[in-house]
Amino acid sequence: NSDDKLKAEIKEAYEKVASTAHMQGNIRLANKVMSRLGYTDHQIQVAGVDAYNYQGVGCPHTHAKIQPGENVLDIGSGLGVDSFIAAATTGETGFVTGIDISKGEVLHANTRAEARECKNAKFIQADMESMPFKDESFDVIVSNGAFCLAPDKEKAFKEIYRVLKPGGRFSVCCTTLLTSLEEQVNWPICMRVFMPLVNAEPMLKSIGFQNILVDDSDSKMDLEISVDEDVGVSSENISGGRKGVHVGSEEFRHLENYDMNKLCARVVLVGVKPSV
Repeated sequence: NSDDKLKAEIKEAYEKVASTAHMQGNIRLANKVMSRLGYTDHQIQVAGVDAYNYQGVGCPHTHAKIQPGENVLDIGSGLGVDSFIAAATTGETGFVTGIDISKGEVLHANTRAEARECKNAKFIQADMESMPFKDESFDVIVSNGAFCLAPDKEKAFKEIYRVLKPGGRFSVCCTTLLTSLEEQVNWPICMRVFMPLVNAEPMLKSIGFQNILVDDSDSKMDLEISVDEDVGVSSENISGGRKGVHVGSEEFRHLENYDMNKLCARVVLVGVKPSV
């Protein structure tokens, strides 16, 4: 069906990203992006050399408030950056499981976990709409950008509800639509499956979540990052042969004419599963 085709297309795109994840990126620029999105200096320090493989759209940790000893799930864990930060936060008595649709990204993240001697994190290939976990398995769930790409958002959030322990919480950073997209325009796959922002809170309520928050306090799509001369940003060393999903792609050059801040908004969706 169409959802399966979308998932196959998404998987293929991120397998390409994984194929160049071992190549060094611009770490100073990556640190600036993470700082701009709300990561603390300590969290950026924890990310370390993995920061240039950061793929998120926000910082889920601020609302997640991960505590020592908690069992954490990172949905769409990508190349592992947020999982490594979560693992450092939950500590030796806690554990982080990362899932991703891309086999290559999972392999890279597990390789990096071993290299970092991060013993309280593991990564598996799985579909967020049908997760291989028992009911009530996790204290907290984070996700950063992956829910943008779930074809069936309600199904994916119902899975979050199922695998959360009673009283458990989620913090999901994702990009949403502020308006409908023109049908005749060639949009990137991610934008084609973005959720309308107005649908988010009613959907979460209908699933049964409480204390719902839609944090749109930092919603603009263009990140204004002051770039010092020593950061050395150019089109060559931003990518350096590394694969992105659609950044700078000739295929989507026509989108430069659109004001993305009027089309889309980055938000953090937060909620709690009832205790009883």
